[in-house]
Amino acid sequence: MTMEPRIARRIVRNALLSLFLYALPVLLMFAAFYLTGQRPWAKKTQKAQTAGYRY
Repeated sequence: MTMEPRIARRIVRNALLSLFLYALPVLLMFAAFYLTGQRPWAKKTQKAQTAGYRY
C-alpha cells in the first residue's frame, strides 16, 4: 500500500512542527541565559564554596 505524497508531506510537516514546539522552551531558556548573562548553576556552586561545604 503506497501513501499519497500529500499525506506524507503533512506527516513530515507535523512531526517537524511538534519537535520545534517541544524544543522551543529550552531554546528560549538558553537564549535568556545568554542575553542576561545569568548562570544559575554557577551561583549554586559558588554559594556552596563560600559556605565551606565539602563534597
